[in-house]
Amino acid sequence: MRWSIEVFFADSKRILGLADCSARDFSSQIAHVTLVMIRYNLLVSIKRANDYETIGGLFGDMYNGVHELTVIEKNWDFILEVITTVAELTEMDEEIILDLIIRDNCRLAAFIVLAQSA
Repeated sequence: MRWSIEVFFADSKRILGLADCSARDFSSQIAHVTLVMIRYNLLVSIKRANDYETIGGLFGDMYNGVHELTVIEKNWDFILEVITTVAELTEMDEEIILDLIIRDNCRLAAFIVLAQSA
């Protein structure tokens, strides 16, 4: 049992940045450690389900997959998520809300063109 704890700390420090927290506030440090533990547990669960040999290999694949999205794609996904939530709350069609928001805003209209071409 002690070995699994040692592996957790080694992997968390080496791969997930457990030792990299520079916050001075105790609550921030607790939050950092908690997030590292959550990421580690998620990676271990995925590792078991997909038969990865190491957590490092899995982390590398996850990290590369996340960073393939461009800033525009991330922002556009966020905007669509907000519009979906508003559509659910107002019981309106998502396309109608999107059209109402973008129609009168030239910046957003240009943004949608960029996001759809990416």
